[in-house]
Amino acid sequence: MPTELLASKLFIPPLRPSLVPRPRLLQLLNEGLSTKRKLTLMSAPAGFGKTTLVVDWLRQTGVPAAWLSLDEADNDLPRFLTYLAAAFQQVDEEIGAPLLSALRSPQLPAIEQLLTTLLNEIAGRTDPLILVLDDYHLLSEATILETMRFLLDRQPPQLHLVLTTREDPDLPVSKLRARDQITEIRAQDLRFTREEADTFLRDVMGLELSMQQVAALEGRTEGWAAGLQLAGLSMQKQADLKSFIADFSGSHRHILAYLTDEVLQQQPEDVRAFLLQTAILDRLSGPLCDALTGRKDSDRRLAYLESANLFLIPLDEERHWYRYHNLFSDLLRNQLSRSQPQLISELHRRASRWYEENGDIQAAVEHALQDSDLTRAACLIEQHTLPKLYQSQVTMVVGWFDRLPDAVLEAAPMLCISKAWAFAVMQRGADREEVIRALHAADQALERVNAGEALRAQVAGHAASLQAFLPQSSVLTGKDPEALIALSREAQRLLPVEEKGIHSVNALTMGVRYLALADLEAASLGFNQALEDGLAGGNFYAAIYGPINLIQSILPAGRLREALQLCEANIDRFNRILAGQYFPPIGALYILKGSILLEYDRLVEAERVLTEGLELIRWLGEFSAHKKGSTALARLRAIQGDRSAALTAIQTLEETWPEGVFHTQALRHRLSMRHWPDDPDVRKDAQIWLNQSGIEFAELPVIRSLDATGQTHFESYLAAAHVLARLARAKPGAYSLDDVHAYLERQQDFAVSHGFVSWVVEIAIARTLLYVSTGQKQKALETLRLALSAAAPTGLFRVF
Repeated sequence: MPTELLASKLFIPPLRPSLVPRPRLLQLLNEGLSTKRKLTLMSAPAGFGKTTLVVDWLRQTGVPAAWLSLDEADNDLPRFLTYLAAAFQQVDEEIGAPLLSALRSPQLPAIEQLLTTLLNEIAGRTDPLILVLDDYHLLSEATILETMRFLLDRQPPQLHLVLTTREDPDLPVSKLRARDQITEIRAQDLRFTREEADTFLRDVMGLELSMQQVAALEGRTEGWAAGLQLAGLSMQKQADLKSFIADFSGSHRHILAYLTDEVLQQQPEDVRAFLLQTAILDRLSGPLCDALTGRKDSDRRLAYLESANLFLIPLDEERHWYRYHNLFSDLLRNQLSRSQPQLISELHRRASRWYEENGDIQAAVEHALQDSDLTRAACLIEQHTLPKLYQSQVTMVVGWFDRLPDAVLEAAPMLCISKAWAFAVMQRGADREEVIRALHAADQALERVNAGEALRAQVAGHAASLQAFLPQSSVLTGKDPEALIALSREAQRLLPVEEKGIHSVNALTMGVRYLALADLEAASLGFNQALEDGLAGGNFYAAIYGPINLIQSILPAGRLREALQLCEANIDRFNRILAGQYFPPIGALYILKGSILLEYDRLVEAERVLTEGLELIRWLGEFSAHKKGSTALARLRAIQGDRSAALTAIQTLEETWPEGVFHTQALRHRLSMRHWPDDPDVRKDAQIWLNQSGIEFAELPVIRSLDATGQTHFESYLAAAHVLARLARAKPGAYSLDDVHAYLERQQDFAVSHGFVSWVVEIAIARTLLYVSTGQKQKALETLRLALSAAAPTGLFRVF
């Protein structure tokens, strides 16, 4: 389970020792489960005993149940989905694991794809599973409500959904009712009968009342459990019960207000003070309450409140954590606002400090944001933004800044820089504008605070790092690799030496830019530095992309053995460092390793490693890894003679990377024509592709212009070499063979001059096939000899 989750939200609340039996309602719940209805809807106002009834039912059914107690903070789709997956994992660790993995990715994949995977995992169970969403009425975010409609509409028969809510949800209740797919338990069902009220007041509240008195209370509360409980608490202190009952009247709202005053007023002063001082908390523990109240006996105080039935609900069997009944919590907060409004900010401040000291930064920031003085919130956010981004908790950090007023940033240059990094990592078009605005705000803040040289240099270093990191933004229109390298170098010079996490980003940026200039030696230095600084600074994401890019940079040189050793060494290193934590980018190393094993013709090992790597990066929004992994797997399936599986791998890539349609079409054509050239379906598919490819290949002049500059992009050149050769063979009238040969020869000379052995081999093979197709046997033999002699020392095999 992710460390930032509140485990208490996932616990099924324990039952009180004394409980009113409600067999008629339990029978309704059992019928809904046994008839495999989709949904049990328990809809009634606050205090009708909805949660207690569900807990009692779960205890008796014995069916595995996932539980999620909702609160208003769950109106954030990634947070809601994270808790939903975690709830399922309390029952079955295999359910929800891919969803949790996807939510750790900086970019959230398509929601329908995530939910479909989740539902398929549930459908794979042989036994039933119950999901309870408690306090469903607190959800209001449109995307979450749409998510719930999607889940309900496609819910497998193994799953039974239970919602407890104070108001009817935005779900197709009428349609479900017409199809007999819903069990409804409403206020009229939950109201205590006279016999149940008598049992409750006598056995639970310890009151000896006549049936006439019970009937009066039951009638005036209309069987409302909370009203009866509040009445019982008040009567425990009353000498004249007859007069109390006679005077007891009013609607639910009025009863609640009256009895709350009665309950609070009849408690000792120290109890009342404790209740009000802890009212701001969603979850209570002894040490946390001590921090808010200044007491040293809050554990004993909480135990007293539970035994006195003062609306305190235990959240674990050990009684470490509690919460107030939602209704009672609202009332306490209202009372605090009326009586001691000046205390609220201080209480949030104390709670924030306690959570920070105990390592729960998310809760610490949450309480700090509720303080009227946001100074502490700003300090916490500035301090923890980069560490949280290094842990890929991007959505949470961006949410902090969404709630932080711009005025707070006006005198905080480094807070502006933190905001810029948060939105830069999101890597969405609109967020790049936020980065620009945040950098501008940082410059203004420097002037407002009359910053010294050290702070100005630090801000300038981060700004340069961000500009090099996001060359797509309007800040850097027209910047070439040399300019970006210079910008990264300047950032390294300006940044404090201890900011290793950002130094690793700059080193990675320089490595990538040197690679674009085909300077493999300088690129390697950058990638190795990214690894070293990333590990030192806790930025594991930047760290691992050092060796990933290094391996990809030496593969064109045909250094397969060295690349394989680097894959294995870094897989072992990061697995040791992470100690079993889920870390998607490591999947890219598995994919690189699997691709090398495939080239060595070690097919069994390659299949295992590629499959593992693709599963790891399944939800990672880094399409280079998806492309390499799916392409390698498609080649492997074709080698194994499984055309259907090869095409499935390509289709998966198409769905993951829709903008790469030209690459996937070319791959489909290349594999089909190589492995199944006589298949009528293959010939048909190939003709369709060829008819379309003339339009798609309009990008070729762009690739030619790149070639003229002396710069290179590995994927573009190899794709161009293979596809152009195949197009020229298949449609000889559409392309000038002299132009095609000239282009391929130019690429081959470039590869030879830079020592890109694998390129030499790939291009020579493409040229060989083209010469064969035009009957030029001698030239075909010459280029084939070139390919074989270049490949012999490297271990390249499957490319032939």
